[in-house]
Amino acid sequence: MKTRITELLGIKYPIIQSAMAYVAYPSLVAAVSEAGGLGILGASPMTPEEVRKSIHQIRERTDKPFGVNFLPYHPQADEVLQVMIEEKVAVASYGRGDPKKIVERTKSHGIINMPTIGAVRHAVRTEGYGADALVVQGMEGGGHTSYVATTVLLPLVMDVVEVPVVAAGGFADARGLVAALAMGAEGIAMGTRFALTKESPIPDSVKQFYLESSENDTIITARVTGTRCRGLRNQLTDMLEAEKRGFPLLRTISGLLQMRRAFNVPWWRLLSSALRMKQAYEVPISGLGELAYASFGGERMHLSLVQGDRGLGFMPCGQVCGRIDDIPTCKELIERIVHGAEEILDSIGAKIRS
Repeated sequence: MKTRITELLGIKYPIIQSAMAYVAYPSLVAAVSEAGGLGILGASPMTPEEVRKSIHQIRERTDKPFGVNFLPYHPQADEVLQVMIEEKVAVASYGRGDPKKIVERTKSHGIINMPTIGAVRHAVRTEGYGADALVVQGMEGGGHTSYVATTVLLPLVMDVVEVPVVAAGGFADARGLVAALAMGAEGIAMGTRFALTKESPIPDSVKQFYLESSENDTIITARVTGTRCRGLRNQLTDMLEAEKRGFPLLRTISGLLQMRRAFNVPWWRLLSSALRMKQAYEVPISGLGELAYASFGGERMHLSLVQGDRGLGFMPCGQVCGRIDDIPTCKELIERIVHGAEEILDSIGAKIRS
């Protein structure tokens, strides 16, 4: 199955694994790429040294292309970019930030820029900066998400950009791939579906929680990371949603201290990152508070996705969880989607011809 995105990325199938912090580790990334898709390392909570080590671990498992996803407002974003350049990573993946600066720094090194966007204006702006492809994620998706449904957002973006577009938010099977292609996309990106595979490092008890959840069991909240984020509703989200609005002072201070310790950076680097984050997310509130919340959110994701706490941890999740009922290998999943899509396309052709 060939599309412009498979040609651009040098992959066999137009299926991409969305970057997920604490989930998109080398085992999952390599398994997706080896199976013919594109795996993307979730490097947002990693130090530059950890990113380099993870890249080496992926290459020990596969010689296929893969990407690295990072936060443009990360206190060590420049160092992470340098690691990606030195290691000749195939694809740079990131959300809103300063795409112009990233493109200018990476494109001359042959790195493909494939940012994720959730609004038409961001798609136009990012293409104008020189992005090679776009991942367009609608509000159905897990993690940081859009205000607009994929079925509405995707055609709007297709009407105003020329670069290859990958559809994200609500995809899990062959029907989704066919639908995305019909709307003009060149492939699909999946997060929750790949999180529930055998190569995913999520604890089994948490995987089971995902499997037991329906499409009605997710919630969009800004109380975990400071920006709109979809995840499974649990004790933590209920507790946070009941709080008064504003940034609790103790959580803000705790989050900033944690981030400074984790990345061993001076305070001025944190302040600079906060300003970049404020600009990237176009919010009128304190960028420093946002940065503190991002650190708090990372801690809560680690608590669930690594330590297995289903009550007080945060579990990013798309509404598509209601349609997932098994845990295959990445190879089984990708081949199932591709073969199913080919059968659907053949049956549609037969219906039309009859």
